[in-house]
Amino acid sequence: MQSTDITISPSLGLLAILNLLGAAQGLLLALALLTTKSGNQTANRLLAALTLTISIVVSGAVLITSNYVFVFPHLSRIHHPFAFLAAPLLFLYIRELTAREKRWQQKDLLHFIPFAVCLIYLLPYYFQSRTEKLRVLSLEYLQESFQQWYYVRSALFITQALVYLILIALIIVQYSRRVKERTSRRDRIIRFELRFFVVATTVLWIATVIRYAVPTIPNLLVPLGASVLIYALGYLKMKTPEVETARDESSGKKYEKSTLTPERSERYVERLLKLMEQERPFTDGELTIQKLAAKLSVPSHHLSQVINERLNQTFSDFINSYRIEEAKRRLLDPASKHLSILGIAEDVGFNSKSSFNSVFKKHTNMTPSEFRSSNNLNGTAS
Repeated sequence: MQSTDITISPSLGLLAILNLLGAAQGLLLALALLTTKSGNQTANRLLAALTLTISIVVSGAVLITSNYVFVFPHLSRIHHPFAFLAAPLLFLYIRELTAREKRWQQKDLLHFIPFAVCLIYLLPYYFQSRTEKLRVLSLEYLQESFQQWYYVRSALFITQALVYLILIALIIVQYSRRVKERTSRRDRIIRFELRFFVVATTVLWIATVIRYAVPTIPNLLVPLGASVLIYALGYLKMKTPEVETARDESSGKKYEKSTLTPERSERYVERLLKLMEQERPFTDGELTIQKLAAKLSVPSHHLSQVINERLNQTFSDFINSYRIEEAKRRLLDPASKHLSILGIAEDVGFNSKSSFNSVFKKHTNMTPSEFRSSNNLNGTAS
């Protein structure tokens, strides 16, 4: 039998040190997220689990590459199951971040089946003695061909990550369609965070595929990318804290004692926009926020807060934006060419021609008459 008591000197290079610093940053970020009492607690816990998972995987890679695994053999392969947690946790976090209401359910535990299967598969190895683990590790160190487990695990991880990247892309597309007309600070922050995760995880996935295909690439380059992700995520969270409860600066103090939760706020926005499109209450010239709130069966002060914070508009601007869009459609519609400017103004909810002209010019930089005339010149109306 080949000797297994070879002397292997552990050492920490620059890449190993940088990775360990990233892992430490991940632990601190996870602790900060878990101790934060405000905001979306489920999203915070999922993100904490994700950063903790990345820290464990990175630490495991350093342990192997630096040969410290021969000093602490019982820590070997501890990080392998955690590799199958990263993609599901990222998916669940992004889903929670963009959901209209809390989505976590018992069936979401199914996402962790690959982690459980890997853990069960490795249990016999975990229960081996120190001597037996050193023997296995020495064989892997001496014989590069003794790498079947590495290639199988890596292939499964790459496939799993690709599936979840596709699922994440679908979530982002749905979210973008849902909020495309909204410009609140919260939505801007979420969009930025989504772009950050998509770009970062795609780059990491491509790097993992290349590393898998070209084994001569240094082992710690991909973990270093994950460490950079942790640093960037920490900076992102410090720069834009509590994205779930982010408020427009102009209305933060006004609603600081509000009982409206982010989840209910999101539901109210969806119901409001659906009502505006389907029932067109803006055509009522006497519409007030109390009337609109009654149609939605929500408190009027909550509706005001939703429009201010989530849509970044006043009630008047919000309603008038719908009225102007409808007026533009009428002014361009040949079937309405017999209507006067005042007639169209009243049909879309304005009570006077002067207020209609003023608001229309504010939104289009021209008066209704100029807008209609301009389109007559282009042959779109007679």
